[in-house]
Amino acid sequence: MADLDRSLSYAESDPSDLGGRIRNMPQQCEAAWRQGMAVSYPAGWASSKSVTICGMGGSAIAGDLLAGLVASANGPVVQVVRGHEFPFRVEPQNLIVVCSYSGDTQETISLFEQAKAAGARIIVASGGGFLTKEATHEGIPLLKVDLPGEPRSAVGYNLMLLAASLTRLGMWSIPQSEVNDSFEALAHQANHLAEDRPTRSNEAKDLALKVREKLVVVYGGGLFAGLARRWKTQLNENSKIWAWHEEIPELLHNSVEAYASHPHIKEVLTAVVLRPDLKDDPAAAHYEVTEKMLTNNSIPMHIVQPPQGIPPLGQLLATMIMGDYVSYYLAILSGSDPSPTPNIVMGKQILGRLSEGRHQSAD
Repeated sequence: MADLDRSLSYAESDPSDLGGRIRNMPQQCEAAWRQGMAVSYPAGWASSKSVTICGMGGSAIAGDLLAGLVASANGPVVQVVRGHEFPFRVEPQNLIVVCSYSGDTQETISLFEQAKAAGARIIVASGGGFLTKEATHEGIPLLKVDLPGEPRSAVGYNLMLLAASLTRLGMWSIPQSEVNDSFEALAHQANHLAEDRPTRSNEAKDLALKVREKLVVVYGGGLFAGLARRWKTQLNENSKIWAWHEEIPELLHNSVEAYASHPHIKEVLTAVVLRPDLKDDPAAAHYEVTEKMLTNNSIPMHIVQPPQGIPPLGQLLATMIMGDYVSYYLAILSGSDPSPTPNIVMGKQILGRLSEGRHQSAD
């Protein structure tokens, strides 16, 4: 087993320095906020009937995080659409934000074309490719995701671009003081979870050791509902392990019925509960019930909470980087490179060949 307090462990398993990209999240988020606040939008867009974030993978997860954040402040409803089709009729008064790190994601391009045909208000958040070219050519507001690395390494950047955009549009407001406090909390968390912090005082290393070689189920609700998905996908992509996520309170209406069955599964199962620190949180009671149900059924559980006294945005960012580091340390422990995702690449290649075959048949 790799030693998490041995610097060579990181050089050997992480040649592309994904750890450095995690460590730089505070700087990325600050840069994205400044960039997003510098973009101008048509004055009438503030009256948009809805906000829809379109994307796949990490590009969509930024929308999930934004939805929880805005809801915690009683802001506008933000929904996320994954896939090729909108589940509703798009109208000119809809604000549609299409997010694709590459700019060439097939599903997101399909949604972009549908939104354009409907005459909707469109914002493009992309790092290049087709969507960036189209936005530039058509004069569509563009949020440039200018970061090296993997799409999942840009989620914090995307989140702050989106949050700044809603602020600039006047659809949602967050005091600059809260933004500053949140960035400070994120930087503090990044320092305390980094590779040079020894395991005895590093919560991310400690949790990675506790869930190593386990099937992980991540729980989150309210502000942290989207964050549970983020943790799950980071465990899949960085750690290359099986993981799932469950949303509180929905799981109390179905998943809990499985807790008492198949006792042998509990030998390899562990739950990670992401619990925010919000005043008058409507999900607080549901969290307590969930934790009691896990305990009563002898299911191992680890509760993760953000540092106390920080605003919701800071809680979201601080707990997100905690999950990123846990997934990273699990990869180091297994001696695997956390950056490449060969099965995702293979899936895209197979999909591309199938699409080409259909086009040729149609011709």
